[in-house]
Amino acid sequence: MENTVPTVALYTKVLAGLLLLTLVTFLQPSLYHLNPGNTAGVQLLIAMMKVALVAAYYMHLRSEKAYLKGYVVMALVILLIFFLIVGIDAVYS
Repeated sequence: MENTVPTVALYTKVLAGLLLLTLVTFLQPSLYHLNPGNTAGVQLLIAMMKVALVAAYYMHLRSEKAYLKGYVVMALVILLIFFLIVGIDAVYS
């Protein structure tokens, strides 16, 4: 567990990273002409990186205990299972 106090400089760097990733999100389809499936995959990958930054720094999960991080991972796994079930149902209906 990390006991350092977050500074304004750290939050500024995280914000800059989020803004850079947002810029990449908007520019990626015009710079790299991929098929729609690959573009969606790249966009989702960028979104997951932004979610990780927000969860780690703004939600302070980076400095939390392991069991709380486990709860977050468990919730994400359950959400993924629901998405898979709905996706399978949408394909076969």
